[in-house]
Amino acid sequence: MPHWPLMVLIVSFFYCLPLGRFSVGGFDSDFRIFDFAIILVFGYYLTQEQVMHEVGNIIRSKFWFTRWLKWLIILILVSLLVATAFSGTNFLLPRLIRVFRFLAYLSVPFTVLAVVRTRAQYLVLFRVYFGAIAVVGVIAFLQGLSLLPNFWPDYWRIMYSENDAPVATLSPHHKHMGVIMLVGLCLGIGFFFRARTWWSKLLLAGLILMMFTVPLFAGTRTYLLGFVGVIPAMLYIGRLNLVLPIVLLVMAGLLFFQFGGGAVSSRVERKFEERVTARIDKLGYEGLYRERTIIYWDILRAVGEHPYLLITGTGFQNIFSFIGANGAHNNFLQALMELGLTGFIVFLSFLALLWRNLLTTTRIRDRDISPMAQYTWVALCGIIMTMFVGETFWGQAAMFTLAGQLSFLFALAVSPLYWLSRYQRMLGRSGTQLKK
Repeated sequence: MPHWPLMVLIVSFFYCLPLGRFSVGGFDSDFRIFDFAIILVFGYYLTQEQVMHEVGNIIRSKFWFTRWLKWLIILILVSLLVATAFSGTNFLLPRLIRVFRFLAYLSVPFTVLAVVRTRAQYLVLFRVYFGAIAVVGVIAFLQGLSLLPNFWPDYWRIMYSENDAPVATLSPHHKHMGVIMLVGLCLGIGFFFRARTWWSKLLLAGLILMMFTVPLFAGTRTYLLGFVGVIPAMLYIGRLNLVLPIVLLVMAGLLFFQFGGGAVSSRVERKFEERVTARIDKLGYEGLYRERTIIYWDILRAVGEHPYLLITGTGFQNIFSFIGANGAHNNFLQALMELGLTGFIVFLSFLALLWRNLLTTTRIRDRDISPMAQYTWVALCGIIMTMFVGETFWGQAAMFTLAGQLSFLFALAVSPLYWLSRYQRMLGRSGTQLKK
């Protein structure tokens, strides 16, 4: 089954700039390339009987994390009625656009699992995914050094002017770039261990250092919190043959700071001063988390005043009506507030089963598949930590395609487990066992 449409889809997720950024023949709009890629790619696969048959099997299965995405999709559709009942139809059109995009992101894993059936497809798509991260990382790095301009329209830059973040072609919100660079760093280490030549290891080490640095240009604390999950996860899957990688990383670091270190360190120091030191001096250590805790208390008050929200939720993208903010700044509270306890449980169940699916995939004895599954799991550990202070995997407008990018990654990493189990069942019918 052709996998090139999946390549088109994931690349489109890395170009979030509005088409109105560049006027062609007097026509401009706030649509994005990924809006059209979603329609074309899903439309193409809907015409493929074999893919749709496989999607049907995935939907019916209880073994894959997509089981809970299915229920999440159903709850979000029902919650549109709840949101309309609470807030009327004033915000209906933007809400429908957001639900279209978010449901498309949640549907990506069904298609990826149905289409990716070979080791070759798996590796090609992982290279494309990592390559897309590397490209936006390089662009953002050059933007951070003021060697490239910010590509976003002025009205978006004004909205997020506090951090003056280099975001390449991703969302203008710095957290999108922070999470993607965290993922890229983890996958880069996986590719680093797979690389056979010293020059490819050196190139990957340079990209890893760049991905580590880019979010620091914006002073994003969410990105740093992700390492609370990433570092223990890396220690958990740690290897004994670390001497050569460490030597190469040190060499790349020395070259990195030799040729660009002055500009890099001055930018990082300035942002650290703005985002950390200045806040501590003005508000004490509470200044590092105060804006989050205010919203958390507002959520507790809203639930205390309207306890029925635990059952009904506020409805999709309707949290503003109850707490006066667009988001809970916590992915778990966001699921609870929008979809009630049922949605909260479904969201946790999705993460738990995804966790198990990824760990099971890491046990496949393959020098290419196992490392990528391992470091996707490492990335998931970091992503979960960022969920405590942001809506990392949700339908927030500020995050744009982040949920779709993560959905694609999770499904791609788990896909070998799916196609192996599929062939195991086929061979099992004839009494033959699959050799791994």
